[in-house]
Amino acid sequence: MLLLGLGLTIVGGGVLWANAALKDDEGYLTTKTLRIDKDSYAVVSEPANIHLGSVWVWDWGDLVSFKVEGSNDDPAKNIFIGVAPESDITDYLQDVEYDEIIGFHIDPDKIEYLHHPGNLTPVAPIDETFWRDSVNGTGNQTLHWKLETGRWVFAVMNADGSEGVDVSVRVGAEIPWLFPMGLGFLVVGIVGLAAGPLMIVLAARRPRGPTK
Repeated sequence: MLLLGLGLTIVGGGVLWANAALKDDEGYLTTKTLRIDKDSYAVVSEPANIHLGSVWVWDWGDLVSFKVEGSNDDPAKNIFIGVAPESDITDYLQDVEYDEIIGFHIDPDKIEYLHHPGNLTPVAPIDETFWRDSVNGTGNQTLHWKLETGRWVFAVMNADGSEGVDVSVRVGAEIPWLFPMGLGFLVVGIVGLAAGPLMIVLAARRPRGPTK
């Protein structure tokens, strides 16, 4: 009981700290600003296979949502950020040179890429209609996306489809139920810490044997 209480107290306290300290002004838990600088036409995420199930009673989009916030470090170019089904992205970038993010580390900042060679120049992403959600323009742009079933890929490009992706981005997640979960862990952990010593005392007490 003591070990369980200690573990839940640490987890609950950590969750509450993260919920308070790592949120931005919109209530998202965000990474630090990361630099993406590649000579290809696009930088994409690994496909995220999301299967929520038809029997799930809650709308996951109300429980978890994501955002990708970024700006083009080349002032002469507009940034494009989009999310689309994997199949559409694969067709769009067929025989196009691009880089896929396959590893992501925060401290120290490090992004691992898988390079995909190609010979074609893509159509400007702003002219395509398959994007589930997208943003583009000058300055800082933010894409908000609610979790939904499917295989999804995020892409960062120049809005005109030109090569040379040089952007600064941050990724965030909004989890409204994080605070009550952390509070619940903390309360249960404190109860465990309080009850543990009492259980030890009760277990240590033995009935006296018959006197002679």
